[in-house]
Amino acid sequence: MSGAIHPGGSYRPQAEWGGVPAEVRRLETQAELSWAHEWRVLAEWAPTSGGAVLDAGCGTGAVTRRLRARLADLGTRVVGLDADERLLAVARAQGPDDGIRYVAGDLARPPLPAAGFDLVLARYVFQHLADPVGAARSLAGLLRPGGRLAVVDVDAGLWGCADPDMSAFSAEAYRALGSAQAADGGDRLVARRLPRILRAAGLEEVTVRPFAYTSDEVGGVGALAPQLSPERLLPLVERGALGLGVYARAMAAWERFVALDGFTMLLGFAVSGRVRRAGPTASRPRRSAP
Repeated sequence: MSGAIHPGGSYRPQAEWGGVPAEVRRLETQAELSWAHEWRVLAEWAPTSGGAVLDAGCGTGAVTRRLRARLADLGTRVVGLDADERLLAVARAQGPDDGIRYVAGDLARPPLPAAGFDLVLARYVFQHLADPVGAARSLAGLLRPGGRLAVVDVDAGLWGCADPDMSAFSAEAYRALGSAQAADGGDRLVARRLPRILRAAGLEEVTVRPFAYTSDEVGGVGALAPQLSPERLLPLVERGALGLGVYARAMAAWERFVALDGFTMLLGFAVSGRVRRAGPTASRPRRSAP
């Protein structure tokens, strides 16, 4: 849907290249590639004994299952929340006995009790939201005093680097992707805005943790095709938002990059904020009058 903001944000799996089946495979590949690097950051904020964790925007549960396996205490309650019933059906089918509860619902109006979680995680979700501050405020309402909201996302202007650099051949195509996502209510530059988004939502102790991984670590640049190949731009060509010539140049540059065994380093950001703790420590000491 071009030109109008979609109520659920700019992410619609059926509109991705290859439809829902291809998107299911891409989400699994994405989790396999990046989760270990994300977890090295997120482990600092995860409960170590008991408690509860929410994966907000869990999709197919590809990361929810990996999160469940990483948590130190098997008694920690894990919930996955997503608005797309098709993706949730995949999640439930792939892990019927893994101790995860999957719930259908919108991040802006989560059908979950307030103050029930120690950590809420939202991965690659905020770039699709028309009202990220409102979503952060809603998710913060699910946290217990002292709990953390952790948002993992990317920034198209800080995505990483490549050698050889062929970005000049594909820059126009990816600008079109950013414009199309913005027209649907998304923001591919969201990572740079996340610290202020979380503060505007009332969160404290906002922390930024970057993470990176390279094509050499994952078996070569070809392994990154589900994330980086311009084939993902084909729906824009079909919608008329991207010219066929621009797409062809981007695709030719990608194919040449793969043929040259190019090197790429991908950069992501985990930004977290804490809900104010209960009790006397919640208030800051007042300064004496001068």
